[in-house]
Amino acid sequence: MALEDLFEQIKLWPLKRKITFVLVILISFGLMWGIVAWSDRVEYQVLFSNLGPQDAGNVVGKLKEMKIPFRVEGNVIFVPSTKVYETRLDLAAQGIPQGGGIGFELFDKAQIGVTEFVQRLNYRRALQGELARTIKDLSEVDEARVHIAIPERTIFADRSDRPTASVVLKVKPGRVLNQNQIGGIVHLVSSSIEGMTPYDVSVIDNMGNLLSKSTDLNVAADSMQLDYQKSLEKDYESRLQSMMEGIVGRGKAIVRVAAKIDFTQTEKTEERFDPDTIAVRSEQRSQEKTTGPASGGIPGVMSNQPGQPPAQSAATGPMSQKQTESISYEVSRSVSKTVRPKGDIKTISVAVLIDGTYKKEGDKNVFVPRPEAELKKYDDLVRAAIGFNQERGDQVTVQNVPFEATVEDMVPEKTDILKIVLPILKLFVPLVVALLLIMFAIKPIVEILKAPIKLAPRARVAQYEEEPEVIRSTEMPERQEKQMKEQITEAVKRDPRKSAMILKDWMSSE
Repeated sequence: MALEDLFEQIKLWPLKRKITFVLVILISFGLMWGIVAWSDRVEYQVLFSNLGPQDAGNVVGKLKEMKIPFRVEGNVIFVPSTKVYETRLDLAAQGIPQGGGIGFELFDKAQIGVTEFVQRLNYRRALQGELARTIKDLSEVDEARVHIAIPERTIFADRSDRPTASVVLKVKPGRVLNQNQIGGIVHLVSSSIEGMTPYDVSVIDNMGNLLSKSTDLNVAADSMQLDYQKSLEKDYESRLQSMMEGIVGRGKAIVRVAAKIDFTQTEKTEERFDPDTIAVRSEQRSQEKTTGPASGGIPGVMSNQPGQPPAQSAATGPMSQKQTESISYEVSRSVSKTVRPKGDIKTISVAVLIDGTYKKEGDKNVFVPRPEAELKKYDDLVRAAIGFNQERGDQVTVQNVPFEATVEDMVPEKTDILKIVLPILKLFVPLVVALLLIMFAIKPIVEILKAPIKLAPRARVAQYEEEPEVIRSTEMPERQEKQMKEQITEAVKRDPRKSAMILKDWMSSE
């Protein structure tokens, strides 16, 4: 019955109110549908980026096979945020992406009937792919390709040629490879191939510039010397900077150091003679002495037989004596050998800029230079910190100048606010919109439904004509008063709401 009354009251509305009611209902349903769709929206995150065509195709194929929704924008592949890490682990377990080129997984599948030439060719391809992947792991390298030339070995050749390799690098924008990194790539490739030396490896960039110049020992030595000089200057600068900022304040001092290093290695041998000191170097003595004549007889058997008289010896000459002595003297001599290591500091120059003080004058800060005595104190501190040597030609300059900015503004780390706000919005936005719908849509509709409809005179007459005769009559005989009351009571019980509206119309018309 209430639903019929609602329809009856809507029929009595003017056309403008009916159109407004329909529009509010449609807008409310549209907003609710939009909120539900937005809440259920899938958030995508990056799965892989900067993939090559082959790797991107493999990833897309596996995602289709795993029935995971994805989106591709350029060379970036997106998947739902709830499946990013799980998908990466699943693809990594299958060796995807390969990182450009094929590696030793080429031999994972056994191949029957493959010739020796094909096996050697596959081994070369796998080795090139593995080296390219390793080189690509460097933070400065975007893409890498390795080409290896291995000569065939024969038993008839007197000497065999060494293998050679060439590496093509594509460096990331704004990045530069130093000589140490290039030398590391060269030694990585040469150490991975039997019989290859660093001189057999060439490295170029994608613009065709030759990078592998560090294989020359002289160039490598020059690079090491330059790095040592820079590190020494940087060490002096950091120590002086921390000392000065501790005195004048952070950001109020700038220190620059220039050092000249002597990389020559000298070896000195010195031999000295002392004429006042004489020492015996060698001494030789010889002595010979002879005493008395020698006894003897006729030699032979007869003279030595028993019973024979001794033979008389012949007369001998006088006794002789001989003595020889030789002594060698030498002047005292000392030999010293001195080796001076390379890397000594020839000269060192230091420049220090110190900001002054400021005083407030109106809306501006006016620069106030520091006193000369204070600058002299800072000069003495710097000289003591570097070990100043006037004979060596060291220089120290301390100047007081105004700085543009006293303290450098630190750039705050960017925080992804959307990742924090979106989950909160998904919870609160539907509640807020629901409250707004209740306050500004549903509640006004209910008020409109409760509001009485003022009928036009003709509508009221037509409505009155639908009522029983006893209600339309204003003058009734007394004998019919009881019957009229009963009919009115019955009409009110049958439709109290409609009866109340008629009474209100009567009262308002009066």
